[in-house]
Amino acid sequence: MRTKDKPRTNIHDANRQDRFEWDGAEVGLGIRYRSGRKPTWYFQTRINGKTTKRSLGPVSELSVAEAREIARRERDDLTGTTPLPTRAPNLPKSNIADFAERYLRDGSPNWKPATIKAHRYVLSRFIIPAFGERELASLTAEEVAAWWAGLDVTAGTRNRTLAVLSGLIRHAELLGLRSPGHNPCQGLRRRKSSFEAYDLTAKDYKRLGAGIQRTEANWPVEAAIIRFLALTGCRKSEARCLRWSMIDGRRAALPDSKTGPRAIWLATPALELLAEQATISDYVFSKRGKPVSNYQLDKIWHKVRASAGLPSVRLHDLRHGFASVAICSGETLRTVSGLLGHSDLQTTAGYAKFAEQPVRDAAARVAEQLQSALSATNGSTLPKPKPMVAAFLQQGLSLEAYAMEHGVSLSTLRQKLAAYFKAVRTARSQSEIGQ
Repeated sequence: MRTKDKPRTNIHDANRQDRFEWDGAEVGLGIRYRSGRKPTWYFQTRINGKTTKRSLGPVSELSVAEAREIARRERDDLTGTTPLPTRAPNLPKSNIADFAERYLRDGSPNWKPATIKAHRYVLSRFIIPAFGERELASLTAEEVAAWWAGLDVTAGTRNRTLAVLSGLIRHAELLGLRSPGHNPCQGLRRRKSSFEAYDLTAKDYKRLGAGIQRTEANWPVEAAIIRFLALTGCRKSEARCLRWSMIDGRRAALPDSKTGPRAIWLATPALELLAEQATISDYVFSKRGKPVSNYQLDKIWHKVRASAGLPSVRLHDLRHGFASVAICSGETLRTVSGLLGHSDLQTTAGYAKFAEQPVRDAAARVAEQLQSALSATNGSTLPKPKPMVAAFLQQGLSLEAYAMEHGVSLSTLRQKLAAYFKAVRTARSQSEIGQ
C-alpha cells in the first residue's frame, strides 16, 4: 500500500467541528477533530457486523508510525488473531492497482462509455488510494468495512463505490485470483438513498400539459422532446439522439441504447408529434442540425415544471409515469419491460409500486362500505327529507297553497314528496325483515 507521512485531509470535512481525517496507509486509522478538544488518533473496524472504534491517544503524543503500529495491534486484539491472507498458496499474486486496469479492460466490451468513465473515476478516486498496493487475494472484510465506513460522500457515491469494488472482486474470483465465495464486500448494508420518485397523477399531467403549452412558443423543440418522453416512456438520451433513419413505421428502431438495441413503439399521439417536426436535419429533435444538449433540455424542463407548480418532479419521472399508467391499465410486467427497454424483469418490477394507488383507493372504498354496515343500528332508520320536503312537512298548508305561497313548482313538490315517502316505506320494510 502506498505510504504517506500523514493522514489525508477530507475537503468535505474541512469546516466541520467534529470530523475525521483517515490515514492513507493503515485502513481504519484516522485523526478525530472535535471542537474544544485535542486531536486524537482513532482506530475503527467492523467485528461481527458492528463498527467498533477505539481511541489511541492524542496526536501530540503519538507519531504517525507509532499510531499505525498501535492500530495494527488493535486490529489483532479485536479480531482475536493476526490477520492471515485469504489467498490460497497456489493463487497468483496481484495487487489491486494492477488488477483494476485489467478489470476495466475486460469489462469495456460490455459497458457503455459512461459506465467505463464512472468506474475509472471511482477506482482512481476512492479504491486505489486506499487499497492500490494491497494484495488482491488477501483483502479482508474488516479492511473493506473500515474503509467504507470512513467514506464521507453522498449515499449514492458510497453505494456506487462499494458496487465497483465488489464487481472487481467477483471478476478476480472468476479469473482464479481469489478464492471464490469470499467477497469482502458481501454483507455490507448499503445506505438508503434519499431519492424518491414522484408518482404523477392525472391532475399533475394536466398541469404539466399546460406548462408545456406555455413553453412551446419560445422553445418548441424542447417542448416536443418533453411531450415525446411522456408519450413513449423512453429515456432522455434516446429522445435527444433519435434520428429519422431510425423511424420504421410505428416504431423507432434504436441500434444501441443503455441495454443494447431496442425499439420505441409509437402510438398515434407520438406519430402525430413526429409529423410536426422539421426534417431538415438527421435528428428528429434538432437545433441548428444538432441534438438538443442535456443542459438546454434540463433548463427548459425546469421552466415547465415551475410553470406547472411541480418543482420536485424530474424529467425522468415521466418514464416512471408511463410505466405506472401501463401497469395500472393491466399490462403485464413483461409487456411493460418491452415498452421501457429493460434488460430484465427485476428492473421493471421496481416500477410496480407506482400501481399501488388504485389498490389503496379500492381498499378505502371497501372499508367505507363495511364501516357503514358495521355502524348501522338494528332499529328503524328513516331517510332524511330534502329541504323542500322538510319545510312542507313542518307547516299545515295544502300542496297547492304551499306551492303558490312559496313560489315553487307544484309538480316538483309532488315528485319530491312521492320519492320521500317511497324511501320511508322501503326503509321500514327492510327494518321489519331484519327483525
